[in-house]
Amino acid sequence: MTWQVQPLPTRGPLFEGAIAVYAEAFAEPPYSDPDRGKEIRKRLRDVHSLRRGFRAFVAIEDGKHVVGMTYGYCGAPGQWWHDTVAAELPRASAWAWLSRSYELVELAVEPRCQGQGIGSALIECLLHGREEDTCVLSTRTDSRAHHLYQRLGFEIVTTMRFVRDGAAFYIMGKRLTAGRE
Repeated sequence: MTWQVQPLPTRGPLFEGAIAVYAEAFAEPPYSDPDRGKEIRKRLRDVHSLRRGFRAFVAIEDGKHVVGMTYGYCGAPGQWWHDTVAAELPRASAWAWLSRSYELVELAVEPRCQGQGIGSALIECLLHGREEDTCVLSTRTDSRAHHLYQRLGFEIVTTMRFVRDGAAFYIMGKRLTAGRE
C-alpha cells in the first residue's frame, strides 16, 4: 500500500472520506459508536475549524482512498475540553500543560490500515512547526491508542472521566519546545 499525507479541506470528497474513516474506526470496540461520524462532521466544520491554529490532514491510499485523518487547534480557556481537563489537574500542572497548548483533537485510521505508520505520519504533519509549548490529548484507557502516543513521546498526565460512570481517559501530553531551534 502506498499512501501520502495532505491537508484536509472541510468540504468535498476528501472530507467525506475522512468522516467515513472516522466513523469506521470508532465503530470498533472499545468505542462501539457507529454514529460518531455524524457528530464530528458538524463539530469539525462549524466549530473546530474556526479555532485558532486549526489544522487537519488526511492520509490517502493510492492517490484517492482516505485511510486516516487527524486535526487539532490551539487550546484556550472557554473551550469545553480545555476547561474540563484544567479543573481536574492541580493548578501548576494545568498551567504547565495547558497554558500554551496545541490540542490533538481527533485521530482515526481505517482499522485494516492500523499499525502501518499512518497515525504517526499524521501526527507528525499536524505538529510540524507548531509554536506551542505542549501538545495535549485524551484517549480512552481501554483503547490501544495510548501505545502509539507513548511511542511518539507523549506521557500520561492524569486519568479522568469526562462523564460520571463513563469510560476512563488518559490525558496525555508532549512537550514541543525541545525540538525548537
